[in-house]
Amino acid sequence: MKIIKLAVLAVLLAASSAHSQTNVQFTGIKVTDEGAIQLHWSSRSNEIYEIDEADSLNNTNVTWNKLYDDYPSQGTNTFIGDFGNYNLSPQIFNPKDMPIRFYRLVDKGQDPLASDEPSISITSPTNGSAVSDELTITVVAASDQPVISGTKLYVDGQEMRPANVVTNYSNGSTNYEADTYNINTCEWGNEAHTLFATATCHSGFGGGPLGAPAVLTGNAVSSFVQVTFSNLISRISFSQPFFQPELGQTQQVSAVFSTNCDWTLNIVDVSSNVVQTASGSGTSMLYDWDGTSNGTNIPNGIYYYYIYAETNGEADEIVTNDSGGGGGSPPSPDFAFSSSSISDAPQLWAMPTNGLGDAAPLILYPPGFDTNSLMIFSATPSEMRTASALASLNDSAADDSGRFSPDASSSGSSAASQGSSAAPQRPPPDPIKGSSGTFGIAYQTYSANGTNGYRPPLPRDNNVGLNSFVSMENMGTVAPPYGPLTDADTEGILFATEMQKMGWSLGLFKSDDSLRMIDLQGNGPFNQVDIGLLILHCAYGTSNDSTPGHPVKQMYFPITFGTGSSYLRMSDMDFGGITPTNGLKWMALAACSSLYHVNWSSMNSQSVKPYNSNLHLLLGADTVIDIQSRIGEYWAAYMLGDTNITPVNRGIETIRQAWYDAFHDAYQEEGGAHTVSPMKLVIAGDNACLGDYLQTQTNTVLSGSWQELTAVTIYPP
Repeated sequence: MKIIKLAVLAVLLAASSAHSQTNVQFTGIKVTDEGAIQLHWSSRSNEIYEIDEADSLNNTNVTWNKLYDDYPSQGTNTFIGDFGNYNLSPQIFNPKDMPIRFYRLVDKGQDPLASDEPSISITSPTNGSAVSDELTITVVAASDQPVISGTKLYVDGQEMRPANVVTNYSNGSTNYEADTYNINTCEWGNEAHTLFATATCHSGFGGGPLGAPAVLTGNAVSSFVQVTFSNLISRISFSQPFFQPELGQTQQVSAVFSTNCDWTLNIVDVSSNVVQTASGSGTSMLYDWDGTSNGTNIPNGIYYYYIYAETNGEADEIVTNDSGGGGGSPPSPDFAFSSSSISDAPQLWAMPTNGLGDAAPLILYPPGFDTNSLMIFSATPSEMRTASALASLNDSAADDSGRFSPDASSSGSSAASQGSSAAPQRPPPDPIKGSSGTFGIAYQTYSANGTNGYRPPLPRDNNVGLNSFVSMENMGTVAPPYGPLTDADTEGILFATEMQKMGWSLGLFKSDDSLRMIDLQGNGPFNQVDIGLLILHCAYGTSNDSTPGHPVKQMYFPITFGTGSSYLRMSDMDFGGITPTNGLKWMALAACSSLYHVNWSSMNSQSVKPYNSNLHLLLGADTVIDIQSRIGEYWAAYMLGDTNITPVNRGIETIRQAWYDAFHDAYQEEGGAHTVSPMKLVIAGDNACLGDYLQTQTNTVLSGSWQELTAVTIYPP
């Protein structure tokens, strides 16, 4: 049995947005066996919702963190899970790790494409299936809109990792996307679980030329698919979402077995070498790894955890944590599965903390019941029938964190076989020891004003006079509009997810109103990370601007704040670290015309530079470009050699080649015809750094001389 630190649940019922006429209310609250919280509410057809959380409330300033956005209606039984999110910065912690949690549910009104939403279904596995080991899930979405921007898979209300394989095809006027997901069912308990998926379609491509019609969006959700997981090894858990021994952390690996087993844990590097082994027997296991090989230091990098279990002389079950397909992974083990279903599965129980009263199943308490006076713990019915087991648990088995404390060993790692019921965190932590470097991501969606978008006032040309304005792309004194940048958030988050999966630490994450103009001016926070990606609108000026001190033509980035916006001049930027090896080396601007060659040459001719002498490369676009949700993910994968999620196996590429290929392959995979052609990317950088690789060229000696490379056409192919 295991005591779970359960967050005190406080629910804030939020009024719906102005788009809807009725308030929304939670209809149920459920605490999962790992201390996460499921929120249930009755939703209206074709409407979308925003789900926010806060860890404290006061009368003057409430910090709401967005858990989910544009979440589609599931009817009278709409639900989602709060499992935290460690892909963000700052992280949203699992509710069980916080003393209190508040929620806000916002009805954002009808989908812009409410009358033409996509269709989506899970075609495999089928409803009612019993499954085990690694499970392949197939999701198919269809729409008559030109763009299907991706699907998302949920297990018990928690969003899973992105699809491993994405296939787009068309049949007449209908576009399809078939996505394949892989999950390791051993991460969950042996019981029934609910699968569903969501899909998004667009009336056009995000980005595009100034003044293009607003892109409308439709969201849809599949029917529920109920499946039962059945494994000999289950509830695999890792204590650290990002394991860094240099900070004194250890990685606590735990699992539960359906019966008494002999078990072995092998920790394996990317070359298939076993660096650490532990073994034991019992109905559960726990191993606390200090990141060494029997006390000997080993390099930082990707390490895999293989658990072998054997019972009654039967064949082994072999389980690895690599359900997400990390790059450079060793060959997957063959599964020789031996298991039976569990009739005595663990469940949550509650009893008064004052000891006055008996334990009862937590499910008997009504939704929203104040659990602050209860001790919540996990146990099987047979364990509950043994009073001495509970007494032993309360007396000595649990430490302050609610975890069982194993005995230490001389190597600094330790193992325990009994009494270590796992409390998994999902998506599971990546198999990373240490960090290869830091990255930053920032984007704006330009969505606060709906489809109206933004129209910031033109910047003034201060050399001519107060009544003289810079013209944007030959539009004269007309201030151009900027519509919502659809999929900018998805592109940014997928980039962050892939970078973390491959061993890089998230050092900066800013979106929408959290991204301020000052963050991009001068020595901003991007200069503290190694590599950065910025996703924004951009326009080039077609008249001179004397603000930098010289009359030049340059680029302008609209930055929003609430419902207002203003331009950031490129001349106000100053990307680059403190030294050539300390801080920002590579900066990517995923924005239209962000390195438009005419204006870039004008800036260079007057020594107006948006970078300092320590930046290696500046990556951007020479023309209008379209947003595509997987561009950032592919860029990271090609730089770091993850061949599991990209449509083309390109190995490890240079930073600049990966930039070109990510756009090219994402557009190719999409299948639809873009309205802008051609689209070109361009890179400028120090002559000594044009061949930089992300992992191996961080100590390049800069030449001090920059050049702009010839623009590369990435669409049409």
